[in-house]
Amino acid sequence: MARTPRSRAAKVGRRVGIAVFSLFVAIPTAVWSIQIMQVVWSPPPGTAPGSCREGLRSLLDAVARARAPELDERRSERETMQRFRASLLPEWHFRGALDGLCRTPEEVEMLRTIDGLRYAEEHAVRYEATALLAQRAAANALSIKLREP
Repeated sequence: MARTPRSRAAKVGRRVGIAVFSLFVAIPTAVWSIQIMQVVWSPPPGTAPGSCREGLRSLLDAVARARAPELDERRSERETMQRFRASLLPEWHFRGALDGLCRTPEEVEMLRTIDGLRYAEEHAVRYEATALLAQRAAANALSIKLREP
């Protein structure tokens, strides 16, 4: 069977169309995948503090500051968590930089301990916001009543 010029042009056109479509799908998919992998496996380090111990102290101070505000029974869990996480800033922006600064086993262990404390505090804030607010309000009212003459 002889090939006609029209059928050959249609095949070439189809192949070109498939290639162009594939590029429109493959290139953005590859770029976005690389961006996601970079964020997951190598987060930006942020601005490095002067030393590991200085950075560790800053992280601890930020956790204490975030924990300090009293829970308000009028806030939702989401609002409470946003407030907690916002209170951790700006110190926790440079958390990634401490992985490179803290090299001794003692410093690495301290960093792990602070990370654990941060997540435990966040967990506690989440559950306090939902389960303990009524008990805390009652205890505060009782405390005020007991201080009255």
